[in-house]
Amino acid sequence: VRGWAGAVETELAASEEPSRAAAIAARYADAFPIAYRNASGAAEAARDIRVLRTLSGTNAPRRAVRLHRNPGESALRLKLYQREGAIVLSDAVPVLENFGFRVLEEVPTPLDGGRLGYIHDFLVAHPADSSVDDLLSRAASIESSLAAVINGAAEDDAFNRLIVATGLTAIEANWLRAFYRYLRQAGMTFGIPTVVEALKNAPAVTRGLVDAFVARHDPAFTGNREQAFVDAEERIKTGLAGVAAINDDRLLRQ
Repeated sequence: VRGWAGAVETELAASEEPSRAAAIAARYADAFPIAYRNASGAAEAARDIRVLRTLSGTNAPRRAVRLHRNPGESALRLKLYQREGAIVLSDAVPVLENFGFRVLEEVPTPLDGGRLGYIHDFLVAHPADSSVDDLLSRAASIESSLAAVINGAAEDDAFNRLIVATGLTAIEANWLRAFYRYLRQAGMTFGIPTVVEALKNAPAVTRGLVDAFVARHDPAFTGNREQAFVDAEERIKTGLAGVAAINDDRLLRQ
């Protein structure tokens, strides 16, 4: 009967050549502590190893992210990976909160004392107006956006909540962030939390604003720009008609 290392090797062999799977397992498998092995199993270890290996190399990022759900559970979990050593939780938790996640629990797993990497497994509460299935279907976009922030390549503020809440990409959220700053310079007095909440509560308006920007300014756009802009304006008008809060309506019409 093969032990833990053999089980991890078998799982890795599903996506690697057998000889390579054996070499990877020999490097990583025994580094997982006993508590992790009992709680997570070999299949999850193989998934974690695949992510950790993306952090090796000269130009590799230092940190990575993975959204997941444990078999038999309904809750959403989010893993943060670091190449060496632990992530300071006071740095990580506010980033997750700006994406709309609330941390309920964190389980740290050092591999070989952290020398082969560190895994932080968070149990998170997701925004009330989203579902676990929807978030997992958009996992790649959310993961890349979160990874950009925790690696210092993107901004960390409440506009990131729109990525989770309304399905925007990180670039689209950045366009709205820039638009907000322009309006602030022009005299708008609303703060970021107020603006983000209004945009989150009016997803049709938010999507229309992004589509209008794309139609006017995206060099990669290949359709009829004028018609696309008119269509976006109509979506904005329709969305505004459904805004019930007076302050939100006044803000969005600016």
